[in-house]
Amino acid sequence: MVRDNEGRERVPVGLYHLSYYLAPNVVGLDELVPMNVLTPEELMLYKEALGVTVIHLSEHEAAIDLAVKAADRALEESGVDPREIDAVIFHHSLYNATMQPIDPVHKIRYELGLSRAIGFSVWGQGCASITTAIRVAWDMILSGSAETIMVVGADCLIGSRKRQIERVTVQGDGGSAVIVRRNWTTNRLVEISSQDEGCFFQPEHLGKEQRERYDWVYFLATTRIAQKTLRQARLTLDDISLIVPHNINAASWTRILGFLKCSEEKFFGENIRRHGHAFGSDIIVNLADAITRGRLRPGEYALLLTAGLGASWGCLIIQH
Repeated sequence: MVRDNEGRERVPVGLYHLSYYLAPNVVGLDELVPMNVLTPEELMLYKEALGVTVIHLSEHEAAIDLAVKAADRALEESGVDPREIDAVIFHHSLYNATMQPIDPVHKIRYELGLSRAIGFSVWGQGCASITTAIRVAWDMILSGSAETIMVVGADCLIGSRKRQIERVTVQGDGGSAVIVRRNWTTNRLVEISSQDEGCFFQPEHLGKEQRERYDWVYFLATTRIAQKTLRQARLTLDDISLIVPHNINAASWTRILGFLKCSEEKFFGENIRRHGHAFGSDIIVNLADAITRGRLRPGEYALLLTAGLGASWGCLIIQH
């Protein structure tokens, strides 16, 4: 596989189309208290201290349904013939997404008539699995084994009251789909980085000392992966017009922007309150909305940042 920057520059690969499907039921966090999902004290923490106000809550649709709808929307909106798709890569954040009786990636292929596509899944980095899925698609295209790849992701906690990452965020339900294409210069892929810290592989069972260390590592690793990706791309923050985040909460991003010494004017944070957190799909939802709202102009660079429990981080730079 061609992995060097020179090879990447010779063959432009871009995000041809971005689509998403979030569970249509938008629920204010206040409504989660009588549902016994949150206590009044937890509600105050998330709303007042962390800036989380809503989530998208699935009533009937499982993760596989969200994935199919996001992928179908991508094909319809882009006008891409299903027979042009060479591969489907499915990413997810939750372990239980693998426990369904039907493999999601093959259901997507079957439902949408992707008769030429091979299919496989990428997971294990939580909400950062999406950046690895896009990296795999990029490398497949550069190696000549594919021309057009669809990267689809979805996560859903339908029927579950356990929606908290304790004192961090509340998790909603949604999916996204990206068509990645060779010789496409709009939303051109410039650089991708990933980082893992395996010592936090049991995030639900961290002691007080480990949790404090995790908090410290989280902010440090998020800052460093952004800086590393910029160096690899031979860019600086001055070259970046927009930072596109995952939507875990607003307070953490205020700290990260401070560590990066980056102006909040470059930060697309509106969707934290508008949509809430939808796992790995956040950065696709946010990038799509930012482009629609005119926050990125042709030729400008965007830096996408996400993190997953476990703990993993992913960073992606595109040129619109």
